[in-house]
Amino acid sequence: MVSLMGPGIGDEAIFTAEHTDEVDQEPLIGFTPTHAVDVIAFCNRPVDHVVTALLTAAVMDVIGGVANAELREDQVPIVAGLPGIVATMTDPWSAAYGSAEFLRAWARQPGFRLLK
Repeated sequence: MVSLMGPGIGDEAIFTAEHTDEVDQEPLIGFTPTHAVDVIAFCNRPVDHVVTALLTAAVMDVIGGVANAELREDQVPIVAGLPGIVATMTDPWSAAYGSAEFLRAWARQPGFRLLK
């Protein structure tokens, strides 16, 4: 499933509610996001995680933007050296912000897995 949210697209109240607890992203990625594109697989096999990351990267190739990927603590050092990383954070939770190139590189890593 792919969903779009933000001003003029979808339910703006849901977009606002889903992003109220996020840290200020402008210092991390250079802008404050106004829209969100969510790619959701509803599956849990390793191939589902890879397909979701690659589909997200393909969408980003068309519309641009920065992917926000929540990470397990053990994934932080793995993604830190990958191409396309814009920023990482560990507080209040671990996350990486990156380009489509980042998602493709991460999906090639052994044991790659997205968080739910």
